[in-house]
Amino acid sequence: MNLVEKRRGVVEMDEIVESYKKISIAAVSDALDRLGIHGTCLGISPTNYGYQMVGRAFTVKYLPVAQDKGSVGDYIDEVSTGSVVVLDNAGRLDCTVWGDILTSVAHMKGIAGTLIDGVCRDVSCSLDLKYPIFSRGKYMRTGKDRVDAVAYMVPVSIGDVQVRPGDIIFGSDDGALVIHKERETEVLALAQLIEEKEEGIRQEVMRGTPLKEAREKYGYHQLQSREN
Repeated sequence: MNLVEKRRGVVEMDEIVESYKKISIAAVSDALDRLGIHGTCLGISPTNYGYQMVGRAFTVKYLPVAQDKGSVGDYIDEVSTGSVVVLDNAGRLDCTVWGDILTSVAHMKGIAGTLIDGVCRDVSCSLDLKYPIFSRGKYMRTGKDRVDAVAYMVPVSIGDVQVRPGDIIFGSDDGALVIHKERETEVLALAQLIEEKEEGIRQEVMRGTPLKEAREKYGYHQLQSREN
């Protein structure tokens, strides 16, 4: 369940996030393409298959450690239930910014998952807890004394996709993508339409309609074409 924190401790359902959970990541990707929005995170994969991750971004920006040893950050205490932790480590593969302690706390808090432009470790913990992590890979070497958490809840980059606090992060077996907050309603409506049309095609084919005819009926070849 994804919740949005409100003032005075009152929470309410994030209806937009809940709606995205009901559609496929492929339909969302097609909607982004049709609208001319770049949001797909190239090179990012799940550590394990069979889990979906949808929630709003809590962002953390890392830089290489400077003269003074930096902090990997205790930000997890500030992350809201249902959020996705988004860690920008500039794609570094030589040290991690996420491990078993963070996984355990995130799972306990009901955080939706973690997205890393970089690597994670202690994967067995995330597998045991069925906690979704999306990253560029796995590597056991710590980020302590190698990276510095320099900013929280600021715009960050996952590959060549900008992520801002509150953007929706969607991860599945196919990878991960970003839906920018100011376009989320528009993207959702189009993704729902695309999925509806593709389901219509499947139903037509199951009834014996030739695939070419079914695709023409539902305008399949226009579903991903960029709108003018």
